[in-house]
Amino acid sequence: MIVTFVSQCEKKSLKRTRRILDAFANRIGSNVWQTAITEEGLKTVKQLLRKSATKSTAVSCHRNKTRQLTELVWVVGNKRKFNEVGIVPVNRTKRNILHSEWENEWSYASSIQIIATLAALLHDIGKSTIGFQKKLKEGSKQGDSYRHEWISLKLFELMIGDCTTDEAWLNHFLQLDKWLVTHDIEKLLSNTNQNTVNIQGMPPVAQWVAWLIVTHHRLPPIKKVYYSPRQIERLKSSSGLIDIKAELSQFYGKLSPIDYWVKNPKLLGEKPQVIG
Repeated sequence: MIVTFVSQCEKKSLKRTRRILDAFANRIGSNVWQTAITEEGLKTVKQLLRKSATKSTAVSCHRNKTRQLTELVWVVGNKRKFNEVGIVPVNRTKRNILHSEWENEWSYASSIQIIATLAALLHDIGKSTIGFQKKLKEGSKQGDSYRHEWISLKLFELMIGDCTTDEAWLNHFLQLDKWLVTHDIEKLLSNTNQNTVNIQGMPPVAQWVAWLIVTHHRLPPIKKVYYSPRQIERLKSSSGLIDIKAELSQFYGKLSPIDYWVKNPKLLGEKPQVIG
């Protein structure tokens, strides 16, 4: 096997270890040796280093595991001169540069997971329409008049009803099967305002779930218009893509099915609003 020895010895230990390692391996650096050696030969080197070891001795041995990978075999002397895989540290700091408290120990990670799961479960209920199911069976690639995420959002809006707190709508969902038996979804949908969803009027967690449901595939445009291909290219090359003076909270508070975001005006026989 091919091994590499690295010495981090100090004072008189450096001369003693150099003398031993020079007898068994080729010195390829000031304090680095490499050679092909047998198991018995490696044991002999380790024994000799141990016999002469002092507090200033620190020698590591690495074996070539593959063409691109080595592994630490042993360390003789002061192990603090190397890390757990035999690498010599070159800098030290007391500063917290890992920040594991934010990166690996999120206080709200479990809550985020629950909300994301709820949104994922509710996102696809808009695919249960007769038209969407027929399209799946026929293998059609034709677009929908209203995308499934918008229908899912409208259904979610209906299902939480007039609940004013997150606890209320979550408890309502526990009894959802009974509510579905006593309510006609098609009738409720036909009586609702198809052109807007008041996300701002929902409880906080419901707002979050609603936003995730409808924006899973694409975010709504800041301007409630359809841009022509030429205008899109102009926007890409300009710095002012978003008007910072726009009332973002008002815009996103009440979402509407903007052309070519979740609504296809061509399939509805409408003329899209174009700018530019």
